[in-house]
Amino acid sequence: MSEARITSERAILMAYLKKNEPLVTEVPILIKPTFPNPAGEDILGTYREMKRRKALTADMEVIEAFAKSSKSLPSFAEAGPRKDLAFPVPTKRHEMLRVGIVTTGGLAPGLNSVIHSIVERHMTTYHELLGQGGEVWGFLDSFKGLVAAESRHIELNPDMTERWLQEGGSELGSIRYHEMELPNLAQTVANNLERWGVKILYVIGGDGSLTAAHEIAKYAKKTIIAGIPKTMDNDILWVWQSFGFNSAVERTAAFINTMHYEAEGTRRVAVLEFFGAQSGFVAANAALASGHVDLVIIPEVFEHMNKRQSEDALASYKEYLIETIRRKQHNPHAVIVIAEGVGQILAKHKIITQDEAKTFASDFSTSLGLNNMAGEEVKTFVIQPRHYIRSIPANSHDQIYCKRLGTLAVDNALAGYTDFMISQWLTEYVLVPLQMVAGGQKRVPTGGIFWKQVVASTGQPPVAMRY
Repeated sequence: MSEARITSERAILMAYLKKNEPLVTEVPILIKPTFPNPAGEDILGTYREMKRRKALTADMEVIEAFAKSSKSLPSFAEAGPRKDLAFPVPTKRHEMLRVGIVTTGGLAPGLNSVIHSIVERHMTTYHELLGQGGEVWGFLDSFKGLVAAESRHIELNPDMTERWLQEGGSELGSIRYHEMELPNLAQTVANNLERWGVKILYVIGGDGSLTAAHEIAKYAKKTIIAGIPKTMDNDILWVWQSFGFNSAVERTAAFINTMHYEAEGTRRVAVLEFFGAQSGFVAANAALASGHVDLVIIPEVFEHMNKRQSEDALASYKEYLIETIRRKQHNPHAVIVIAEGVGQILAKHKIITQDEAKTFASDFSTSLGLNNMAGEEVKTFVIQPRHYIRSIPANSHDQIYCKRLGTLAVDNALAGYTDFMISQWLTEYVLVPLQMVAGGQKRVPTGGIFWKQVVASTGQPPVAMRY
């Protein structure tokens, strides 16, 4: 596994200082913007000049390290409306601007909200630019709809997508497509987009999908590729917080609270498994928000342990649960929250098999063998409400966030930028080259203040290795 996949953005910057390889922060321009923007500042807000940039870090230690080096502090281009656009106002039918949207990978709250914001920005705000025949295509079933011999799409309009705002899931469909090797998929998609006359493609997806979008951009000579980061796991690099994460944590915390009362009232142990194949952000944040969790187990805890250390950690967890149950003499119960990726990391350490990794939550529950002070068995129950969480509609916070991401993606795609992701990084909206996203994932730093606060909240043993 690469260093970029297991470290933070801060670690990437510090590593860059020690290496000679360039850190690419510039976003390519596929089509030079030479046409005045027909939507003025009175509609769009202040135009952003191309030279306006935002630093990649507010960490003074990192800033001082760069100041002492021969390298300048890296920065991202600020996102926003532009004075000049890459596309003229169409005067003939064949000149009309056709753009496409695709949702890829797993579901997350807010997908339909991003779709609507893109459609509305194109068809309403830039109505004069697009003309009466401007088209927004929604490609069906992720990349599967983009590699087909004949385009699999529906034509979108604001009236249609507005009705999707309060719906969970994705009306376009969002699946994981693994039928082609990445270079072949990218070449096929790029060729199809050119053949169908699609000038801009918006890819709403997670780290894997954005990696694919970066590959497509290498082959797309006449189509702009714009990414919108999507994952409720919050594990995409150079994104302060991904859309859907806030909604997922809110619903997960509420679910945990309900199961706490179930466990307490029935004198049982609740084992709850949530999404988090690589990163435990949802599980950890929801546990902290709830305040009713006795143990949180996330993949990052075991990432830098060997087999013996992992076995010792699991043993300490079980011993702690025994003590927790015995301490609660009048209502013996507990709530355990597990991120789904824990099983896979334990299989990597050869503690369990790959098949057992799929049933880790249930197996862990069965292995506890808990008894109360009277020596009576305390039963457990296991619930995996993962799909229930990811398919909910976005809450108000994420609705607003999705609106901003989609709108800014359109503003900058129309200005000719390509191979970029629109992101809120720190407090600003910026353009991040997809190259910086490809192949990386954020993790919960188990040596950091946040995880220590989670551990303090639950009272569980602080077994994690620091990184």
